[in-house]
Amino acid sequence: MTGLGLATAENGKAISSFGDRLIRSLEYLRFKARSHNAIYACETVSRVVSEQHKYRLYIEMFPKEWEQSTRSLYRAGHFRAYSERTNEFFQFVNDTCFPLLEYWQDDPELELERFTIPAMNFDLCCEEVDFAHLRDSYLAGLIFYFLEDDEIWNYFSAKYAVDKESLPPIKTAHANIWKEKHGAKAKPFSDLIRLVDHSTGNPWLDVTNCQYPEFFEWDKETVDWLTEAYQAANLYFKNLEQLDKRIEEDAQTFFSELISFWNNGKVGSGGKANR
Repeated sequence: MTGLGLATAENGKAISSFGDRLIRSLEYLRFKARSHNAIYACETVSRVVSEQHKYRLYIEMFPKEWEQSTRSLYRAGHFRAYSERTNEFFQFVNDTCFPLLEYWQDDPELELERFTIPAMNFDLCCEEVDFAHLRDSYLAGLIFYFLEDDEIWNYFSAKYAVDKESLPPIKTAHANIWKEKHGAKAKPFSDLIRLVDHSTGNPWLDVTNCQYPEFFEWDKETVDWLTEAYQAANLYFKNLEQLDKRIEEDAQTFFSELISFWNNGKVGSGGKANR
């Protein structure tokens, strides 16, 4: 089991724990006893190589924590397919980079050779509209996707006295709303619609619970990219605060401009509905 010896050498510390030495010996004896089985031997080597890869990634990403760690390289941790040290690495990623161990990824029997990320966005395909847990600006963006649902309009009518009848009718979305660049006045509307539409280009915002999950590999480039994307996703939601404020100040004008942007690809007064 030379792979495990490599991990110890990289740590720069001899294995002093009797428990670790015993587990290491038992692992070796089990491997020797069953090595005549080619499939088992391949599985064992694959497991060792996988663990070594995660140790190296741990060292690369969290060198100080690796040096200070006292977690075993051999005893199984919460995820039983991995050592305590690898489990510690998973926890560091979860605590400092992005939520890795939430929702369905907390099964002790799970093998995290590749991993998925949870959806941060509202699922249009399978969720009921829960007003209590949505920002008013996000709820406003849903009017284009729930055209036959008067409940949203009733909410804004009761809270902000919005008169739907005096607003322009909602038409087919203008092609320009999907452009990447907009002026300062239109960009918040574009960001809102992209967020609601799950077309931001950010995996945390575009993934839904209804689609087949995307699996990610354990490499530093992927972890760094998902970490940056997670921070950007949180900023995306924070930027909705300016739209919330505009709704509070003048909801009628806000909806007029939002519908104008949807219909025409630019922000204007929107005008009155022709009736």
